[in-house]
Amino acid sequence: MFYFDTIAGKKVVRSDLLSKDEAEHFFTTRELCLYSKTEDMTPNQKIVENYLGKVLATNKPVHGIHIEKIVSHKNFYEETDGLLIEKVGAAFMNFGDCVPLIFYCDKVAMISHAGWRGTAQSMAKVSVKKLVDAYGFKPKDIKAVIGPAICKNCYNVGEEVYEELYKTVANPREFFEKRDEKFFVDLKGINKQQLIECGIEQIDVCPYCTACGEKLFFSYRYENQTGYRHSAVVML
Repeated sequence: MFYFDTIAGKKVVRSDLLSKDEAEHFFTTRELCLYSKTEDMTPNQKIVENYLGKVLATNKPVHGIHIEKIVSHKNFYEETDGLLIEKVGAAFMNFGDCVPLIFYCDKVAMISHAGWRGTAQSMAKVSVKKLVDAYGFKPKDIKAVIGPAICKNCYNVGEEVYEELYKTVANPREFFEKRDEKFFVDLKGINKQQLIECGIEQIDVCPYCTACGEKLFFSYRYENQTGYRHSAVVML
């Protein structure tokens, strides 16, 4: 279940699936924006780094499925959509309406970025396979947190995108809807289903939409391609 917390008086959301003893994690809101298209580093990034006591690594996403392991003294990773942390480290990844995925198992954590292109390439399954192959984890022991992203009611796509996403899960019907000749897609639901098909049993899905409702987060699609983002943060 997701709940609200604050860092330096600014609102964030967390999942109770992960304890702070396992992995410090949270998703920022508008109040604690870590990314602006016009700034190399926002003042809030320094606030978060002071809170964590670590310098944050981050990435430049390309809507693919490449995953990089964070290493000492390297804080920026080009052309990657997954950041893996082993034993020690901290990272953040930025999102407009795409799906943030945080994984944890036995002192290993990962953030993955799954927009429609990443979801069509099964980024959730690729991330689980990485953890299983590299560390021998059993899927049932891996915890997966799906962060705030655009909801089914807000996410309408073209027929080509619909067809690409439809192929990614075994029983896709519940994640798609056609209304007035428009296709609507449940990206969070598809990613959850991909995780279930991998054998993941411990999954928490954020109920908040980036595009509607409380307007807690930034929406690239519904805010004129805003240059601001909300972020997924994790630290071991």
